[in-house]
Amino acid sequence: MTEPSKKKWKLPLIIIAVAIVLLALLRFTKPEPPTVASEEKAWLVNTESIEVGAYEPHLSLLGKVTSPFDARLSSVISADVAAVPAREGHRVVKGQTLVSLDKREINSRVQQRQADVAELQASVKAERNRFAADKRSLTEEQRLLSVAKEALQRQVRLKSANLVAQERLEQAESELAQRALAVSARQQSIDDHPNRLSQLEARTMRARAALNDAEFDMERSDIKAPFDGLVTQIHVAPGDRVQAGQIIAGIYDTEQLEVRAQLPDKFLSVIRQALGENEIVTALSDYQGTTVRLQLNRMAGQTNINSGGVDAFFTPMDSETPLTLNSTLSLNVSLPALSNTITLPVSALYGTNRVYRITDERIEAVTINVVGTQADNEGRTRVIIEKGALTQGEPIVTTQLPNAISGLKVAVRETTSE
Repeated sequence: MTEPSKKKWKLPLIIIAVAIVLLALLRFTKPEPPTVASEEKAWLVNTESIEVGAYEPHLSLLGKVTSPFDARLSSVISADVAAVPAREGHRVVKGQTLVSLDKREINSRVQQRQADVAELQASVKAERNRFAADKRSLTEEQRLLSVAKEALQRQVRLKSANLVAQERLEQAESELAQRALAVSARQQSIDDHPNRLSQLEARTMRARAALNDAEFDMERSDIKAPFDGLVTQIHVAPGDRVQAGQIIAGIYDTEQLEVRAQLPDKFLSVIRQALGENEIVTALSDYQGTTVRLQLNRMAGQTNINSGGVDAFFTPMDSETPLTLNSTLSLNVSLPALSNTITLPVSALYGTNRVYRITDERIEAVTINVVGTQADNEGRTRVIIEKGALTQGEPIVTTQLPNAISGLKVAVRETTSE
């Protein structure tokens, strides 16, 4: 390469090297920006101070209206339907006829049973007459037996003296034997009298029982209301043929209505204790625009196999109620007050078993046990929890934080009673 060419390439290289040195010098000599210390964010929250006391839990249940007097009336005989004076929805009184059956068939059966009884009664009377006659005949036959014995003895004496033929002696012996047989037969008839009479009396009792059954069926040929109530079903019409045991009508006692609802296991001990101490457990329900007041009457004696809970039975406290059989309704049950508990707004609850208290401007998770709910004076729902690890006056966060975790810094906006 010539000297002029070498000089031509050196100049750009020198310029580039100088530029790199200047850039490096500027970078290392530039002033450092002032350092700004970052400050941790404090989340604004509302709080409520703990007030330990005795609070009444309110339990929400779903109940069904039932009645222990919900009857399905059936026919006891096979007969034609003569009349149906009742209709579904009719209110009836005890003894009122709902369905009337044709009585001609059952009346014929009653007459047959009456004839059986009369026939056996006559047989009993005849047996007693026979017994009296047998006793009279036995006395006479015993007298004839004595006469036959005397006659034989006379014939024996005459025969010894050769005054009578052998034939006369044999006739006397035959007569004595016949009289003895007659007395024996009559005595046996008398001895068998108690057995024959007992058999006839037993047959008479059986016939009289069959007559009573027939007469009872006659009385029940009209299907009548067993109590005051409301007719729910009529399954027949005039002219239908019904069989014995066939369901004909349904009726329930409107004075015996009750609401059946299942209690969660966690409340069973509290409710059983209240019932054992004769405390009143009440419930309210809004049914068809009417507030229905109910009282816990009893609890089932067994656990529900499908769900594990125990059924409770609530009865209306008012004499008149709009409840109807098989309808469903929501119950708000007031349980006995639980001591050493706390009430907080629902917004304080995280999940189902956690709240946050504030310690040194940071929140701390506390595991709790919810024992019920209640409504405040403004109708807002509050949860009732066991005191547990919480203390009187301790601030509890009542604001729902999306990133709530123990140690999160917070700032209290205000203390409210939500």
